[in-house]
Amino acid sequence: MQGNTCLAQCATKISFSLTTALTQPACVTELNLRGQNLELLPPSLERLQRLRLLFAHENHLRHLPSNLAQMDSLRVLFVNKNSLLDLPPAIGNLHRLRQLQIEQNMLTELPPSIGGLDSLRYLMGAYNNFTSLPEQLGQLARLEYFDVSHNQLLFLPASLGSLRSLRYVYLNDNKLQSLPAHFADLTQLEELNLSNNQLEELPASLGSCQNLKVLILSGNQLKTLPKSLSKLQALEMLILNDNQLTALPRSLRKLKKLKTVIVKQNAFTPAARRQAETALPGAKLYF
Repeated sequence: MQGNTCLAQCATKISFSLTTALTQPACVTELNLRGQNLELLPPSLERLQRLRLLFAHENHLRHLPSNLAQMDSLRVLFVNKNSLLDLPPAIGNLHRLRQLQIEQNMLTELPPSIGGLDSLRYLMGAYNNFTSLPEQLGQLARLEYFDVSHNQLLFLPASLGSLRSLRYVYLNDNKLQSLPAHFADLTQLEELNLSNNQLEELPASLGSCQNLKVLILSGNQLKTLPKSLSKLQALEMLILNDNQLTALPRSLRKLKKLKTVIVKQNAFTPAARRQAETALPGAKLYF
């Protein structure tokens, strides 16, 4: 009864400062600490047991309090644009978390417990210093949006193929030399950006991503494309600038929805250009 009385006294719409929030912990479901030059979050934050949305981006945080992982009511956590060196080891205890924004920090790894975020749908980790990702990432069965672009990734975990809810994946501007063979399992994938890596070939299994609409492969070292790309019946846009291609597979003519093909700064001969234009009369080609 006491808790219900406290909730009844809470204002329906109120903007809390951090100090005020900690004096009325039962009333706070959203806390916006954006751009307040904070260097740390107080451990007492865990008193906000009803907190669902925490916005602490654009500060100077280097670490997060370890007991943040005990705030199991959290749905959204923004800590992007800080100076974070690590995440709490037990962050995987946030089983209700749906959106995690950690981009533009100084992170070098994700804790293995990340696999425990079984409600996570959006993970934004661009502009950090990741060189690898944990295999436990493959446990995020509900993940739909995944951005780890602009890092230092050398390879991807084999478990990536287990993320069968993925729709949007951004791996551009890393140092990837190869891809896992299990792309065939990413049947919901709609957009994949692999530009500006060091890829020399693509796995044939990529052709099994039946819902893929946008495929961006610019800035790699591709000399050929797998014939299996002709299975991408939903593909609408294919971008291949800055590679070492000399021709496009004739099998691409099977892609009836393909409308835009950009292949600037490759090694196409005039004959190869004419052949591509003849094979893809329904697409606009940019050489």
